[in-house]
Amino acid sequence: MTAPGARSSGQLGAALRSVLLNPRAGFADIFRAIGRRAQTQARAPEGVAPYLLSALGGVAGMIFWLKIGALLGFRQVAAVQFRWSYIVVAVVAGAVVALMAQVLWGFAGAIAMRLVGGEPPARDLRVVWGASSFPQIAVLLLLLPLDLLIVGPATFTSERLTDPLSTGWAALSIALSASVAVWSMFIFLRGVEVAAGVSWPRAVPLAGIAALCLVAVTMTIVIAARALAV
Repeated sequence: MTAPGARSSGQLGAALRSVLLNPRAGFADIFRAIGRRAQTQARAPEGVAPYLLSALGGVAGMIFWLKIGALLGFRQVAAVQFRWSYIVVAVVAGAVVALMAQVLWGFAGAIAMRLVGGEPPARDLRVVWGASSFPQIAVLLLLLPLDLLIVGPATFTSERLTDPLSTGWAALSIALSASVAVWSMFIFLRGVEVAAGVSWPRAVPLAGIAALCLVAVTMTIVIAARALAV
C-alpha cells in the first residue's frame, strides 16, 4: 500500500506539473479536487502547500529585488556595509509580505470577481497565488547557489563587478530571474481566468487587484517599521 503522505506528495506534484504544462486544465483539476475535499468538511481543503509555495515565492521575489535594486541604483549598499543578517531579515520579510498579500487577495479578489459574475471561493484564489509561485523555487534552488558561488556577496551590493565571469553571470542570473517572474505572472493570469470564469482580457484587471494587495501590504509594513523606528 502507498502511505498517505507519499500519496499526497504525488498528487501535489502531479497537480503542480499540470499547472506548469497546461495552466487552465491544471487549475480546473485543482479546484475540483479542493471542492471535493471541502464537501468532506476538511478543515483546510486547499492544504498548506499554497501557503508554503507563496512564502518561498516571496523569498525569491525579495532576492530578485535585492539584485535588481542594486543594479538599477535603487539600493546603495557598499561591500563594507554588507551583512548577512540584513539578507536574512529581508527574505523573512519577503515571505511574510507574500503570505499577508495572499490572504488579502483571497478576500479582495473574490469580492471583485462577484462584480463580473464570478463566485470563486477565496481559497481558490489563494491557491492560484501559491501555485503561480511554484516556478520561483527554481530561483532559490538553482540560481541563488550559483549567484553565491560565482559572484558571492557582491550579488546583493551596488559595488561594480570587474571580473568578466561575475559580470556575465550576474546579468544572466537577473535575466533568468525576470523570465521566471514573467512565467509566474502568466500562470497567475490563467488561474484568475479559470477561477473567475472569464476571458483573459477581463482577467487582467482582476489580476491587477493582486498587485494592489501586494503593494498595500508592503507599504503598510514599511510605514509601520518607520513609525516604530522613530
